[in-house]
Amino acid sequence: MPNTSRPASATSRPFPAMSRRAVFALAAGSVLGITACGPVRVGGPAEYTPPPPGIDDLYRVDLLALLDRTVASTEALRDRAGAGTGASDGGGEPAPVPPDVGVTDALAALSRALPVQREALLTGAQAERESEQAEDPDPHATTAPAPTATATDLAGLIALLVELRELCVDAARQVSGSLARPVCALGAHTTWAAVRLHRASGQGEVPGPRAAEDIAPTRAVPQQDPPSIGAESDYHQYIEAAQEQEWYTAYVHEVLAASAEGTAREDHLTAVEEHRARADALLTIAKEDGAPPVERQAVYPLPGGTLSGRSAAQLPSLLSDALLVGHVSLVGAAPFERRAVSIEAAMAEAGVLASLVGRLEPLPSLAPEGAAEE
Repeated sequence: MPNTSRPASATSRPFPAMSRRAVFALAAGSVLGITACGPVRVGGPAEYTPPPPGIDDLYRVDLLALLDRTVASTEALRDRAGAGTGASDGGGEPAPVPPDVGVTDALAALSRALPVQREALLTGAQAERESEQAEDPDPHATTAPAPTATATDLAGLIALLVELRELCVDAARQVSGSLARPVCALGAHTTWAAVRLHRASGQGEVPGPRAAEDIAPTRAVPQQDPPSIGAESDYHQYIEAAQEQEWYTAYVHEVLAASAEGTAREDHLTAVEEHRARADALLTIAKEDGAPPVERQAVYPLPGGTLSGRSAAQLPSLLSDALLVGHVSLVGAAPFERRAVSIEAAMAEAGVLASLVGRLEPLPSLAPEGAAEE
């Protein structure tokens, strides 16, 4: 088919003729205008400028750096414990470390948990890069420097764990719900590990968890990337369950106190007051937020109807574990200003479990990715 279109002739110009100087001036102005907007590669996409980091990113960087220091410290101390030596005694030689099964077990549990916790903090892109580098190392890639300021003795490692716990508490109060849950779980396991290591070694100090009223935002949230929270229905479900569990735990400790004596009785009565105070605090929040309120009942059913010696011995650890899982879940679902009670509770229950159980999941309430379902 013949082409009927043809170029416009010189005599049918749509615009008046321009001088060569005017054409060059116009072209130069266009180039200057483009240059002012940044470099442009002809035939390719514009250069990507990543957005500034948000509050999740800022906390993630600090948490990973502190975790790397903790990993390096733990492995170094495990090696020394295996060799029967510890930190230098001042004469240049490592000080002997007495063979202590409790310390060895605590270090081994920490060593197993830390890589799982670190992986949980990575973004998808970070995890993919690390996986690719592990499968096909780049010979020209620069190796990350070894962490500095590592602990040289058990007291130093415990101090590092306490520092990690406090950073987790701060982060869980401010980051997005999807990150707050693993961060709170990490902080709880860190509390458990620090208390176990302190009790086994007699070294270092582990201060009690911060009170809920002292857990407040510590960092400015970047306006360009604010954190997010989950669905209201999840929040209501978890806060209802937490109220029920706190009331029930208080009742069980009251029953246990009735058949105990001396220090054991006092410990149970103290636990009754603590759990009722938490339940009351959660009840107040639930009423204010339109969530299902759970009032205290006079009597609750006991396992098997009555408490035998065996069930009475098992109940405290079972109750604390259930509370830990429930409060970590609630932290991930609650609005920012409603998380403090559960953050404190998660750290407190982890401390209780340190004297009751010899094993705790690296991320309580969260199954590691790829783990088989029970």
